[in-house]
Amino acid sequence: MNRIIALDIAKAICIILVVMGHYVPDNSPAWYVLVHDVIYTFHMPLFMFVSGYVYIATKKRITYGDFLLKKVRRLMVPYLTTSVMVIVIKLLTQGSMSVDNPVTIFSFVEMFYMPVAGYFLWFIWALWWMFVLVPLFRGKQKHVELFVLGIVLHFIPFGLPRVFCLEQFSGMLMYFMFGVFVFENDSLHRFLKEFSWIKVACAVAVFILGEFLYFTNGVGTGGMFLLNAMLPFIGIWFVMEVAKLVCNDWTDVHKRHLLMWIAQSSYIIYLFHTTFEGLVKAVLRKLLIDSNVWYVFIPSAILVIFSGVIIPMLLYRFVLKKHRITKLLFGL
Repeated sequence: MNRIIALDIAKAICIILVVMGHYVPDNSPAWYVLVHDVIYTFHMPLFMFVSGYVYIATKKRITYGDFLLKKVRRLMVPYLTTSVMVIVIKLLTQGSMSVDNPVTIFSFVEMFYMPVAGYFLWFIWALWWMFVLVPLFRGKQKHVELFVLGIVLHFIPFGLPRVFCLEQFSGMLMYFMFGVFVFENDSLHRFLKEFSWIKVACAVAVFILGEFLYFTNGVGTGGMFLLNAMLPFIGIWFVMEVAKLVCNDWTDVHKRHLLMWIAQSSYIIYLFHTTFEGLVKAVLRKLLIDSNVWYVFIPSAILVIFSGVIIPMLLYRFVLKKHRITKLLFGL
């Protein structure tokens, strides 16, 4: 079992869940709203967990300044590029098409301190602050202390401002540091790497039970607080076990596998998925294909979600990573 491949599969699963989670039309049937709400109990904590794990697993001995410069190129330049593109597209189309979260000319200024092009871009800001803070804490003990700080920030509302997405950063630090903590803890790391059918069965059972209790309010007020705190970690465990199951059973999981392509393209998919989802949704509305009847909704949802995943993936593989300027603009 190659833990890196399993982590990549988890990343692919996660980005697909993100794309699904960002498609929830007003007329969504109740079953789809439930699927959406289940995804939202763990998908962004999972992304942060994977980011923290990869950060510490691939950490190199470079200066703090050089590290931040790399992250500016990897995160903030693509953030600004994507923001400008999305704002321009919205300004050109929002007069004739239905556009989620309309923008103004002032949005070109706001994007420097708020993710106005699309709220989903808060993740880029939050991840940036992780990379600003975490390298200042060196050694396992300091990382444990920062993990504890993340827990405190998550559960105690300090009222951090929403500008620069500091509020979201404070809520997600715990999960990023959990990824670091798992990598540095021998027992947890071994648990993460090793595959067994018993672990898969337990993860599936605990995940289903946890989600059922959460959405049926089956544990009372006090229990709901605890369950709400546990569900992201249960979701992380569940997806990691599913990812290892894929690696264990699918002998053709390699660099040319579709899930690996999706994993490799995950950053570009994250940046562009709402744009392509939005364009397809607008076309469907123009064609009056907008119904929650299952035989209309399901094909429409599949088309929108497929567009949000596959088109950015193809854009990454055959356009963006082929040219020096696009590699610079999108941190590739």
